[in-house]
Amino acid sequence: MIHKTIELTVVRHGETDWNKKHRIQGQIDTSLNNTGFAQADAVAKSLKVKKFDAIICSDLSRAKQTAEPLSANRPRIIYEPQLRERHLGILQGLTAEEAAEQAPEDMRAFQSRSYAMTPSGAESMHVLTERIQTALTTIYYRFKKGNILVVTHGGVIDILWRIAQNIESENIEKPIIKNGSIHQLIYNPETQEIFIESFNKTNHLEHIVALDDI
Repeated sequence: MIHKTIELTVVRHGETDWNKKHRIQGQIDTSLNNTGFAQADAVAKSLKVKKFDAIICSDLSRAKQTAEPLSANRPRIIYEPQLRERHLGILQGLTAEEAAEQAPEDMRAFQSRSYAMTPSGAESMHVLTERIQTALTTIYYRFKKGNILVVTHGGVIDILWRIAQNIESENIEKPIIKNGSIHQLIYNPETQEIFIESFNKTNHLEHIVALDDI
């Protein structure tokens, strides 16, 4: 029987030009802009005295670039495709305005985080939730102790929040998740429960503007 929990320090990647333009990235591989690199450095400074037993990161470039400053004098970064952003099908590459004009029903399904409707060609919320739960199980069985640093995306953190808050699938409520934000969670692998210690911490960014997820 499992009796342990693990601590998760979860970081959303820094800003990209696509974030700034409100362009939907999904799993398209974009890089940080100058603000994003500054946010990554600020996160690293904020967490520099914290000990981590592992660093697990999405394999998309914007997450990798955010994780790199965090890896100094720490375990090597492990890249995990299960921590990628949600694939958003037809919406990927469009700005929020373009998506609302060209594919309004798909955009509404995305923005409401609908479990009943999925944008054309996109990963469903059900599949995304299962993917994130599998990632958590994988992380636990690989390390089984300590504090794990996870660098990932707004859509993934949204799912973690929904699990922690027991949000019903039809509930359109969504949290604020800013670029470069830090979230402290506890994961119980026996019950698959997540407990929030702090969420969307951004005071380390000081005067750096941080954008919310679309």
